[in-house]
Amino acid sequence: MSDPVRTGMAELMNRFHAAGIDTMMITGDQSATAYAIGKQLHLAKGEQLQFLDSIRLETLDPELLAGLVQQVHVFSRISPSHKLQIVQALQRAGKVVAMTGDGINDSPALKAADIGIAMGSTGTEVAQSVANVVLEDDNLHTMISAVEQGRAIYGNIRKSIHFLLATNFSEIEVMLVAIALGLGQPLNPMQLLWINLITDIFPGLALALDPPDPEVLNNPPRDPQEPLIQRRKLKRMGLESVAITAGSLSSYGYALGRYGPEPKANTHAFTSLTLAQLLHSYSCRSPQHSILSGHRPPPNPYLNWAVGGSIGAQILASFIPGLRNILGITPISLADGLVIGAGATLPFLINEATKPTGKPQATPSPKTASPSAETHLQGES
Repeated sequence: MSDPVRTGMAELMNRFHAAGIDTMMITGDQSATAYAIGKQLHLAKGEQLQFLDSIRLETLDPELLAGLVQQVHVFSRISPSHKLQIVQALQRAGKVVAMTGDGINDSPALKAADIGIAMGSTGTEVAQSVANVVLEDDNLHTMISAVEQGRAIYGNIRKSIHFLLATNFSEIEVMLVAIALGLGQPLNPMQLLWINLITDIFPGLALALDPPDPEVLNNPPRDPQEPLIQRRKLKRMGLESVAITAGSLSSYGYALGRYGPEPKANTHAFTSLTLAQLLHSYSCRSPQHSILSGHRPPPNPYLNWAVGGSIGAQILASFIPGLRNILGITPISLADGLVIGAGATLPFLINEATKPTGKPQATPSPKTASPSAETHLQGES
């Protein structure tokens, strides 16, 4: 007799493993039964399945257990106190632990875990009350979808911050460098306000709605100790802003040489900087993949509408006399348009060509050599 494993569970475990999440089974079944189920679920990732019986668990020193539990795939003949003991041992080893369960006896472990996940249909009220998350459909496949969405949301927050910081750095640099070199003031206050309204708000919001990258579940989990803005990322933002600044000042310098210090020169700096920042929003969609490499992230219609609408507003500003006077800009000739286009496009191409490539790596934490490996424990009553 056997209680068959749900359809698709082995494939689900493989998806967890590909996402850098280790899986363990905690069960009250006998060792032989637990071992057979563990093999069906591919818990060992193709290696030798390691299991531990509760008889041996009770005699282990807590420090020894913290090291041993990281090598075990199946725990058999487990009591509620053992489940709590296992969760705490993994946490002492520096792991982020997610525990699933549905019964009263799972409650202590669910409460102690970093993420307690209870079943919504078959779970007891006690388990649901102490859990952080309740699966309404009792389907563990929902968990991997939640992991994907969670990683995508966190990544999108980083994309928006990256875009806002890099573009705002460029505005500051354009003003400081031009004034320091005695080139006058390339942007007036109304132009700076326009740039912030047009290039910051809508593209930044659109990046926050970016769809998940197809590779998001093939990357390792992030270190929970890792800051939202890392030093190397901040350095990268600075380099990107320098490229945008150089493109805008080059356009401004060309106009100064041809027209002198008049509104035409300001128009070059203003328009090229605005367009360069809008193009940079596409560069911020992927921190390591360049469009020059042929990688195409999933379509983001919100960003297309945001950038298209902003460019349309920029063009209208050049044609509507009242708005043109407020911003202090002049009509653009074909030759001027080519120079402005080059000043906006070249920084985008440079930033894409110099992107750091490769798969993201988890950052080590002071607690452990591999802190970002998440552990998912499946509790069975």
